[in-house]
Amino acid sequence: MKYYELLDVPPDATDEQIKAAYRILVQLHHPDRLQQVNPAVRAYAEERLKKINEAYRELSDPQRRSRYDATWQTARARAPAAPEWETHEPAPDPAWEWSKKAARRKSRAAEEAEEAYDAWAHEAASRYAEQREAERARRAQEEVRTAEARAKQAAEQQFPRARLHGSALVVHFASGVWTTLVPVPAGPFRMGSDPAEDAEAGKAEQPAHSVRLSDYYLGKYPVTNAQYAAFRRATGQGPAKPGGGPQLPVVNVTWDDAAAFCRWLSVATARPFRLPTEAEWEKAARGPEGLRYPWGATWDPARLNGNHTVGALTPVDRYSPDSDGPYGAADQLGNVWEWCSDWFDPQLYARRAARGDAGDPVGPPTGQGYVVRGGAFDSPPRHARSAHRNWYYPDTARANLGFRLAAGGG
Repeated sequence: MKYYELLDVPPDATDEQIKAAYRILVQLHHPDRLQQVNPAVRAYAEERLKKINEAYRELSDPQRRSRYDATWQTARARAPAAPEWETHEPAPDPAWEWSKKAARRKSRAAEEAEEAYDAWAHEAASRYAEQREAERARRAQEEVRTAEARAKQAAEQQFPRARLHGSALVVHFASGVWTTLVPVPAGPFRMGSDPAEDAEAGKAEQPAHSVRLSDYYLGKYPVTNAQYAAFRRATGQGPAKPGGGPQLPVVNVTWDDAAAFCRWLSVATARPFRLPTEAEWEKAARGPEGLRYPWGATWDPARLNGNHTVGALTPVDRYSPDSDGPYGAADQLGNVWEWCSDWFDPQLYARRAARGDAGDPVGPPTGQGYVVRGGAFDSPPRHARSAHRNWYYPDTARANLGFRLAAGGG
């Protein structure tokens, strides 16, 4: 029997090639593929599959294959040489060809069944090849999706990281430790105070004037102890004992400590973070209308931790957890003073107002101290206003002084 021909492999095929060819032929002759063919073709295919199984049993066993190869080689050696005028034709191989006598004995029905089988096998093999190609493409796509999912999972396990979630910017510092930065749209707002409208307006916050800002993100809450601890673990910098529970705002941080935290987070997440400018902090608290407080025009002790009402720090989400502010920032007044990126200049507003409309102001190039905003738990109502300005030396570290994050928009 023509075992190599039945498996459609060359005589020098490797064991793996024989196995692969057999798997393909078995799948090609699966009963499901024969359901729609006529009985003669089905019978021929089933008989063919028996021969294929026999060929595989012989060729997959090393000893049997060796004996078969020896018999096949002997048959080739005994084959008569072709006449000289036929030397351009391949020599007849008695081990591979049906004898003419056997061919003559074939019935016409058997020949028709064989022809029909050949046509079916050719078509089935083409369909099978297409299915295998489609399956390979599907598996390749699945591998790509799996690789992307693994990469995403790996990225999810890396801290810190920053990514957009809807319109907000979310920063994960560690498992279960995260914060949100709310978007503030571009546009003008009224900065500073008019003493005719606010009797508590200080000289440094006069006159009221128009400022235009590009869009940006501002931390919904001040940075907490839990978030700052991620920075300390990664760098070893910052105060050794910032004090308090994980959800309390971090305090006893100098301006340099806060700036170092922002630089670390920028490098770790590949997204620039910084302290807010004084104008950015105020716009988030006041909105375009220039509100006296984030919630309106009247002091409300239930909306902030100030004026010694509690007498100590409170968790950042204790007051106005969903924000009283016009853009979603919370706890901007009371609890802790917050560092800004600008140097303090008491005459800045007057000079800016004299120049006219200002765009994205950043304060003077130098000064004695940096601006702090918002008041603290021990601040009187006069200081816990959206427009109130204060400052501290850069190396100041106080139990009522913290900061919140900012980032550029886009």
